[in-house]
Amino acid sequence: MAGSQGAGGGHGERVERRSRGRGVALRRPPGVRLRGSGSAGTEAARDGGPAGGPAVVGGGARRFLRGSVPPERAPKRGGVSAYEQSLKDYVDRMSIVVISPSVGMSFDSRAEAYEFYNLHSWELGFGIRCNMTVGKSVVSQDIVCSCEGKPELSNTASAQTDCKAMIRLHRSDGNCWYVQEFRGDHNHPLSGICSEDFCWPSHNHLKPYTKNLVRRLRDDNVDLSKKCQSIYEYFWGMENYKFVKGDLKSLCKNISSDLSDIDSDKTIELFDDFGSLRRDDPSFMFRIELDDIEDQFNTVLWTNGRSRMQYAHFGDTITFDTTYRTNLYGLPFGLFVGVNNHHQSIILGGALMRRKTVESFKWLFREFVILMGGKAPSTILTDRCHEMEVAIQEELPETIHRWCKMHVLNNENEFLGPICLKKSGFKDDFQKITDSMLTVREFECGWQHLLDKYNLHDNAFLSQIYDCRHKWANPYLKKKFCAKQTSTQRNESAQNMFKGYVPLNRSINMFVRHYNKLQSDLNSKESSEENRSRKRPRFMSTGLPILEHAAKIYTRAMFEKFEGIISQSGSYVVHEKEKGKAYLARHIRSDRQESWSQVEFEVIIRAEDGAVVCECGLWEHMGMPCCHAVKVMIHLGMQEIPAGNIVKRWTMDARDTVPVHLIENDRAAENSKSFRTSELFIAGIKFVKSGSRSDQAFEAAMAVLDQIKQELLELGEDEDVSELTEQSSISAATTDDATSALGGSETD
Repeated sequence: MAGSQGAGGGHGERVERRSRGRGVALRRPPGVRLRGSGSAGTEAARDGGPAGGPAVVGGGARRFLRGSVPPERAPKRGGVSAYEQSLKDYVDRMSIVVISPSVGMSFDSRAEAYEFYNLHSWELGFGIRCNMTVGKSVVSQDIVCSCEGKPELSNTASAQTDCKAMIRLHRSDGNCWYVQEFRGDHNHPLSGICSEDFCWPSHNHLKPYTKNLVRRLRDDNVDLSKKCQSIYEYFWGMENYKFVKGDLKSLCKNISSDLSDIDSDKTIELFDDFGSLRRDDPSFMFRIELDDIEDQFNTVLWTNGRSRMQYAHFGDTITFDTTYRTNLYGLPFGLFVGVNNHHQSIILGGALMRRKTVESFKWLFREFVILMGGKAPSTILTDRCHEMEVAIQEELPETIHRWCKMHVLNNENEFLGPICLKKSGFKDDFQKITDSMLTVREFECGWQHLLDKYNLHDNAFLSQIYDCRHKWANPYLKKKFCAKQTSTQRNESAQNMFKGYVPLNRSINMFVRHYNKLQSDLNSKESSEENRSRKRPRFMSTGLPILEHAAKIYTRAMFEKFEGIISQSGSYVVHEKEKGKAYLARHIRSDRQESWSQVEFEVIIRAEDGAVVCECGLWEHMGMPCCHAVKVMIHLGMQEIPAGNIVKRWTMDARDTVPVHLIENDRAAENSKSFRTSELFIAGIKFVKSGSRSDQAFEAAMAVLDQIKQELLELGEDEDVSELTEQSSISAATTDDATSALGGSETD
């Protein structure tokens, strides 16, 4: 119960509720002079007996009153700490309270004194608080009960009861802190059980090892609820570690605040030539656009060596999205994404922008092309942004610009959700028109049919997206190669994939590190898929020769797509229109198709390369033959897919061009050594393939090489060329000897 008892009474109440033991007697520490106030409690304390009045005890020692002094002293070797002294006095006090302060007890620092008194308050059942002055010479410090003081308003629910319990610390001439005054009386109820102690703020704090665990979980992008669950499991249950989500939330906020102060410096260190990113990847490159007026960066663009190699092979179609604001400052983040020969998303580069202006986008696209070797993409898909559209028209005039379908239909649920609930079948009909690879006529007829069927001619959202259909609808992109990146699912997966690694409100420094972690994981998945494609046999659903040929040339993922196309081709029959030139593929169940659907497609065979091309446009759009063209191939008994229908980027040989070590930072300059080396290497690969087909081709190739070597000798650099001549002569002689030994020649 609350009362104005003495120190012994206060402790006695606590002990009685816990163990009904005897009261606590304050003893005079040896060698300490006590300074009393004349009260009964003080007299009792002087005599070493139980206190009957207010426990206000004072101790004296010479104090520092002026001058600058250190905040703490170095621990003395062989000295007795306050904890050891308290344990020694524990038996003499005849109490179950183990940790108890006493006048004259010394500490090396204020922090040590605070921890000692806080442990004492936890044992008794109250909380403490104090104001630690920083940056000044402090010679006195009060650590008071959490209920000290009076509430500002009388009608508020406050824990303040004007409690006088406290310890007063003074600094001695030895730079230590000693207890000059101790008041042990409380005028409020104390906590009855240990679990109630966590209600006091001084006891409801996170330990250093817990904070480190939270930092690690935060770095791994673990959300708040999972952080709590992980800590509970780590400490064997909720009952063994008491805290609330608010504590973790405050800690995470403080961590973010601390990082923001030094974030810019850390990020510059990351991008520095001697930073970790450059050490891990010497081909890592970045560009920074600075604002001369505000002395800040406008745009940061970065990429690494693997991304630049990926772009060389798969940079024909890319997407660029700036709608994800994932950093502490709300800066737009741009992600350059492509798709490899396994139909996996690949990261080509990242960018942080302070402003989405035309000039910023112009600088960004210009520098991106330079970093990628001077080769602009054939097609780029972006979010809806007028400034970006203007910049692409000026900086990438030869590049086809289209909008990602995901961003156009981003508000579909908001505007069309009520319609989907009221009108059964609308959602399926809408997706059939927007997701299928239709012809322009099919799209226009299907759209009109949708408006008529559901009476939506006045729907503002549908009218808006229809007006800009040339920017996003598949039928208007069918003649443009997009590697099927226009699908909503691919863009969503890339963005969600990034959200899983880098959540909102992260510092730029951590943001860049998580970006590299994501890219590393994607590279591992790509390597794993490459290994599966090369080493694991393909399962053939049918015995068609054309399917066996597809298994040899395509990657595993693209082979499975081709297998699905063959399955779809079973729904069509072929009619000859012009023998060897044109055919018609007609759906066998045309009566079950939509009224606006096209059921017959014309397929032609190009004379120049033998490619089988359909009017549906899927081959031009994706680089894979459509089911109509495949049906014609099967109808004509083709054993292999025509060479004109094979797009190299989907094959196992998509990367057999330039090895990584031949790419240098100056590759974009056409007069650079790396550019010349790359061009010669590509031409050399084709030359070797052509010259190794037969003996006659080999002899012709060697004759050409001999002629070129003589011309190079006349141009100079004769040391390298002479070495090349000598090596090639040895190789030619060795080849002739080997051919003679075999007793014949190999021909295709």
